[in-house]
Amino acid sequence: MSMRILIADDHELTRAGLRAVIDREPDMVVVAEAGTAEAAVERSLAGDIDLAILDIRFGPGMNGLEAAGRILERAPTRILLLTLHDTPEYVRSALAAGATGYVLKDAGREELLHAIRAVGAGRSALPGDLLRKAMAPAVGPRPDDLDRLTPREREVLEFVARGLTNKEIARDLGIGPGTVKAHVEKLIAKLGVADRTQAAVFAARARP
Repeated sequence: MSMRILIADDHELTRAGLRAVIDREPDMVVVAEAGTAEAAVERSLAGDIDLAILDIRFGPGMNGLEAAGRILERAPTRILLLTLHDTPEYVRSALAAGATGYVLKDAGREELLHAIRAVGAGRSALPGDLLRKAMAPAVGPRPDDLDRLTPREREVLEFVARGLTNKEIARDLGIGPGTVKAHVEKLIAKLGVADRTQAAVFAARARP
């Protein structure tokens, strides 16, 4: 019997790409998609999902970590997080939520399929380097972490620190809100903070 999989991501193209990879495999099939974490929880609790692939960050509302916790409280569904975020803080949060799989979105096809099969069989699938970092004592972002950001990400961070929304930042920079959202997600991951509020606080403290 094929493993029944739910894909939850707020980007339609990401969902389509994952479906194209998974549906080629004889031992797994995508039976549902969700564009929000709330929808992922509702669909998972319907009772016919063996494994849910969740993004961590969605739009406004519940995030993937919260969704994972709610699903695991009430359903036997296994959880694999597929995300851009390669920071120890997110791995620790994923483990705390009960997820047993964590794969980065830039992973190769075989790595993804291996993780799906491992988690589906009740085993863990966690990148070794991230797991080692996650087990190390947690530290907050440091001023020199700004060096990890691209010039555009620093520019976006400055606007975030001033309290501007993605739409306002997009208007001032002459780019799309979706592009701003992607920059915000990447800078949050690079700084190892939980959300844009913590990023703004860090940016304010890091100013000369």
